[in-house]
Amino acid sequence: MTMRGPVIFTREFVLLNIVLGCASATMALFFQFHTYLLSLNIDPRWHGFLLGADAITGIILQPLLSPYLHGGNAKKVAAAGMCIMVAALGLYNFATTTAAIACVRIVHGGGFTVLVAAMMTLFAAYIPSGKSGEAIGLISITRLIPYAIIPPVVVYLVGRSYGFIFIVTMAAGFMTLFLIPLALIRSVPDRGQDSGRAMGLGSLVENVKAVPVRMLLAVNLVFYSAYTTLFYFLKGFGTEKGVENPGFFFTVAMIAMIVVRLAGSRYFDRMRKARTAAVCMAVLAVCHVLVVFIQGSTAYLALGVAFGVLWGVGIPLTMALLFDVSEARFRGLNMNLSLVMMQAGFFAGPLAGGFILAQWGYGILFLFCGLLNAAGVVLLAALPRSRVNSEQ
Repeated sequence: MTMRGPVIFTREFVLLNIVLGCASATMALFFQFHTYLLSLNIDPRWHGFLLGADAITGIILQPLLSPYLHGGNAKKVAAAGMCIMVAALGLYNFATTTAAIACVRIVHGGGFTVLVAAMMTLFAAYIPSGKSGEAIGLISITRLIPYAIIPPVVVYLVGRSYGFIFIVTMAAGFMTLFLIPLALIRSVPDRGQDSGRAMGLGSLVENVKAVPVRMLLAVNLVFYSAYTTLFYFLKGFGTEKGVENPGFFFTVAMIAMIVVRLAGSRYFDRMRKARTAAVCMAVLAVCHVLVVFIQGSTAYLALGVAFGVLWGVGIPLTMALLFDVSEARFRGLNMNLSLVMMQAGFFAGPLAGGFILAQWGYGILFLFCGLLNAAGVVLLAALPRSRVNSEQ
C-alpha cells in the first residue's frame, strides 16, 4: 500500500501486533467464563467480582510500572508478562473455589498488564508523528480480531464436550510460541526522549495534572465499563431471549469494527476527534437501551453491527486524541494509562453490573450502560477547545 509521509508498517510494528493479537486471544477465551462459574456452583453474588478480578492487578500495577518502562527494558518485561500469563492459564486447572479463582484471576491479570504495558511503550516509539489515528486504529484491529473469532469458537467447542478448562490449558501451551516474534523485536533506538532511562513516579504526577489528559482518561473509564458489562452479561440475556448462539453478537460486532477500521483508519487523523467520538458515545447510549427490546436473532445481530460500527470509530479516536494532547515524553505513559482505565472498567463494569443484575434485572443493567456512555459525551464536550483543536 502506498502511503504518504512516515511509514507505519515497520518490522517492529508488525511483530508487536502479532504478540498483541496472541495476548488478546487468551483474554477473549473468557467470554465463556460466567457459564463456567455457574457450573462450579459458586455464589452468584461473587460472579461479578470474579469476572473483573483480573483487572485489579492492572489498576494498581500499570500506573506504578509504566513510568519505569523504556525502550531498553520493555522487551524483557513483555517476556516476563507473557510467562506469567502462561502460568496463570495453567493454574485454572486447580482453582475451584471462590478464593482460589480470585487469586488466579489476579495473577492472570497481572501478567497481561505487564505484557501490554511493555508493548505500549514499544508501540509509542514506533507511531510516527501525525499518524496516531491510523496507527491506533490498526492496533485496535489486532485486539479485535480474537474477540470476533474466539467467543463463538469457545461456545462451539464447549458444546462438543471440550471443557472450558481444557481449552484454557491448550491456550497456555500455544501462547509460549509467541515468545519467538517477541524475541525478534529490536530494541528502541536512542532518540533523546526515548533514551532508555526511566522517568519515575514524579512524571506520572506531572502528566496527570493536565486537564485534557484527566478528562480523556475518565472517558476511557466509562467507555470500557459499559463495554465490558455488555460483554460479560449479554450471553445470559441472549439465551433468555432465545437467541441460538449469543456469541455471534460479538462476532458481527467485531467484524463491523474491523471493517470500519480497515476502511477508515487512514481518515481518522482528518476528523475532529473529540466531536466524532462524542457522537459515537451518544448513539451508543441509545443502543444500550435498545438492547432491552431485542426480539429474535436477526434484530440481535443487527444491533451487534451497530455497536461494532460505533465502537470501531469511537474507541480509536478517543485513544488517538489522548495521544495527541499528550506531551511527546508522556505519550507511551498515557497509552498505558488509557489501558489502566480499560482495566478499571473491566473491573468496575462487571462488579457494578453483577450487583445491578441481581437486584433489578437486565433492563436496569443496560440502562446503566447507556448512562455511562452519556457521561462520556459530557466529558468530551467539555474538553478545553484550544488544546484539542490545536492537536487536530
